[in-house]
Amino acid sequence: MALNLEPGQFLSGWRPEAGTLFLPTLSEARVGDDVAVRIGIFGQTIRATLLGSIGLVRRVGRPSLPPGVELTLDKASIPAAIFLATASKGEKVSFRERAPRYVIARPIRAVRDGLEVATDTLNVSEGGCAVTWSGPLPMVGEVLGLKLGRSFLAPRARAVVCWNSLGGEVPRAAGLRIIGGGRAGRAWRALAVAASRTGAPTA
Repeated sequence: MALNLEPGQFLSGWRPEAGTLFLPTLSEARVGDDVAVRIGIFGQTIRATLLGSIGLVRRVGRPSLPPGVELTLDKASIPAAIFLATASKGEKVSFRERAPRYVIARPIRAVRDGLEVATDTLNVSEGGCAVTWSGPLPMVGEVLGLKLGRSFLAPRARAVVCWNSLGGEVPRAAGLRIIGGGRAGRAWRALAVAASRTGAPTA
């Protein structure tokens, strides 16, 4: 989902000590669902994608307790939430240098609703990738599988869709962030390291 919030709305919903963010919006999400939300602050040009799980759904509210959902943020999303809070207070913010993204085309298979979708990477980093997409675009917040290899026992990483593009000036594509660790997380990092060693340019 994507939201533009007034600075006061963001600050009133942000609980840094608990790592939670209340969003005054309703969706079909249920408690326990993993979601990604792209948040912008009115009056600011910055945007950030926050990942987490739904901890509370309030479908009926009142002026002091509006309807909406409470998001328990992943640890990796806490810095982005702090960044948005700083901007909401009108304080000066600086953009953090992101991990290198290596421009490299590599075939990869995404798994969506049990079906494999053939794609190619546009760029690869330790945290995720951008991939081409020819069919109906996955929605922001949707969780996909990524098959890392051709064998039946090849590891499968989980990735959440952080953005999508319908095409035009940029290719029809989706931006994916790898979630979780274990064997699949190690395999993805190895893929990113291999991309860095090819001498591919960075995006």
